[in-house]
Amino acid sequence: KGFTYALLMQDDEEKYIPPMRGHFYDIVPFWSSQPMLEKTYITKIPSDKPAYEFYHGECQSSVRFDGDMTVYSFTKRNIMPIEREPNMVATSDIAPKLLLSTSPDWEAKSLWFMGVNEDYGSFDPTPEVQEFVNELLKGAKTEGDSISLLTHWVADNMRYSGISMGPGEGFTLHNAQMNFTDRCGVCKDKASLLIAFLRAAGFESYPAMTMAGSRIEDIPADQFNHSVTVVKLADGEYHLLDPTWVPFVRELWSSAEQQQNYLMGVPGGADLMITPISPPINHYLRINGTSTLLTDGTLEGEFTVAAEGQTDASIRGIFTRAFKSEWNKNVEKELLRINPKAEIIEMDYGKNPIDHMAAPILIKIKYRIPDYAFVGMNEMAFVPLLSKKIFSRGMSHLYLNTGLEERKYSFRDRCSRLVEINETITIPEGYTYLNEVDAGESKGKAASYQGSVSQLGNSIAMKQKIVLEKRIYEPEDWPDVRAAVKAQNEMAETPVVLVK
Repeated sequence: KGFTYALLMQDDEEKYIPPMRGHFYDIVPFWSSQPMLEKTYITKIPSDKPAYEFYHGECQSSVRFDGDMTVYSFTKRNIMPIEREPNMVATSDIAPKLLLSTSPDWEAKSLWFMGVNEDYGSFDPTPEVQEFVNELLKGAKTEGDSISLLTHWVADNMRYSGISMGPGEGFTLHNAQMNFTDRCGVCKDKASLLIAFLRAAGFESYPAMTMAGSRIEDIPADQFNHSVTVVKLADGEYHLLDPTWVPFVRELWSSAEQQQNYLMGVPGGADLMITPISPPINHYLRINGTSTLLTDGTLEGEFTVAAEGQTDASIRGIFTRAFKSEWNKNVEKELLRINPKAEIIEMDYGKNPIDHMAAPILIKIKYRIPDYAFVGMNEMAFVPLLSKKIFSRGMSHLYLNTGLEERKYSFRDRCSRLVEINETITIPEGYTYLNEVDAGESKGKAASYQGSVSQLGNSIAMKQKIVLEKRIYEPEDWPDVRAAVKAQNEMAETPVVLVK
């Protein structure tokens, strides 16, 4: 039948209503998880509506005319499974595939998407919605306050739960009355309710479609799996909002979706666009501490963990994804994972760590670890605690497989990121650091690393700075990323040796 997303059974064709009336699209993968001798795809399309492109490879194709119709045939033989690489992008981003669409351009699809929802009245605020929004925004002082309050209310109070409402509704977003009453739905429902809220507050807002997890090719086929919101601000520009991806996240648009294509459904139509890279500083992790090493090898000290953006969400997850009764245990586990003898003397994570919009996460820990250092005859050896990948939940790059010397395909991390780790350790009198470590610098466009361990008087200073510039990387970025990750991992395993 030629439909990828609608499986048609015999005598079922009348039940299928094309999303965009009068147009046809298909997305045909020419890859397989098993060896395939041959795959052939044939379709007949009106001759005045051709549009197709074959990506990431070659195939044998033919065209013949049948009256006012054109018959296209595409064949690929000896298809072998693609050998995947760790953390590589979606298979559809690199494997052979055929895209067909009779839609003239993205602008036409943009106007259609806006039209079907405006005609349905998806975003018309009800009196109940208007009254609720007015009450919610009483404390808002700025444009930013209003948008943040509305976005995070929908994000945190509308449960993500799919509801089947019958056939043929795919691109029509449910209306405000239903969404506000049910307080549950999928991404398009959360996006729709936020649009209604924003319009009730006087903003100009519309829906947008995107593809979470893979690229959208420049053929106006329906390569979408996610719905979001756009709002026009005082600067005259549209800004993206995603109430589905920002529960307990201190963002309005999730930077885990950076470098992601999207299409707005706005007046006048829009072309396919891509979300910008979020600067690493927006997602910092800063771990700073001081400690004292006793002559018996005990380590006593304190440190703070501060984070923002997507890194804040990762660290804060020990609270937001757990019962309150487990919070202290979850913090303790971060130290016990490093050393099972660790004892937490004090901890402070504020009165309400799940109140993510109050301030960036800040955790303070005071600890004691008996027998932390190896103690020998006139010598001691230990690895600085804060270099040992503590709170690694905020450093997903550490789990990249650096055993790969090169990559064939693009790869991805959770998000762009800045990591700064500093620890000052007071050591017993009379000891000298045997070999100062200067891990040096690894400066690259995609990632960089600076690290050192040095002695000043009776103190050892450990410093590290790691910068990961983006979420999706090209194969040629791998040497930069690999060098930075390897350097941080090696620092976590390199002992400080003191002699007397």
